[in-house]
Amino acid sequence: MAKEDLTIYDKIEKCLFEDKEKAASMLTQTELAVKERIMLCVSKKLSEPMISDKSLVNFLTSGGNGTIACISSSQAYRDVAALTKIVGNVQLASKNWYRYMIVEGAKEGYEIAKTAKDSKGIAACLDKIGKYTRADKDDNDFDFSQMIPPNMEVTDDVTVLDGIEPIEDLETVRNEFRSLFKKDLMKRSVIVEVNKP
Repeated sequence: MAKEDLTIYDKIEKCLFEDKEKAASMLTQTELAVKERIMLCVSKKLSEPMISDKSLVNFLTSGGNGTIACISSSQAYRDVAALTKIVGNVQLASKNWYRYMIVEGAKEGYEIAKTAKDSKGIAACLDKIGKYTRADKDDNDFDFSQMIPPNMEVTDDVTVLDGIEPIEDLETVRNEFRSLFKKDLMKRSVIVEVNKP
């Protein structure tokens, strides 16, 4: 990508985790403001993994609780879309967060059911804990969905083969090979002649 083709978000991605002085030397004031908003959104998503994009947009348009200048909703949507492109899908961490919440809730439910001597409640909580910690599965299960088939390209070019060395004097090798078959062919013909009735 040529230097002129870089978007504002590409420039920010290149210096996202740089200190303020270095980022200021690489970005304009407008780009620094966008970088600050994106970093604020990253912090918000990490502190609240379940936050929706709409809530992030509302957070940005309202000035980020007084930490940034208010922006238009269209700009906020562009920033949130760029956030996913730049730092990846932070929501993937939310799946682990859900599991953590479910297991912790099930532990609390187990303690409450145990105190109340509720056998059905205890069984339900232990069932949830077993399901979300995958305690019922073998530890050595191989995940076949992660196997990637080899990407092969059909070719008639022998130079792509590994371990094949070029033959310097090809005609000499061909003649030696032919002579091996001629000797073997002569032995067979002699054997056939001897065995004839």
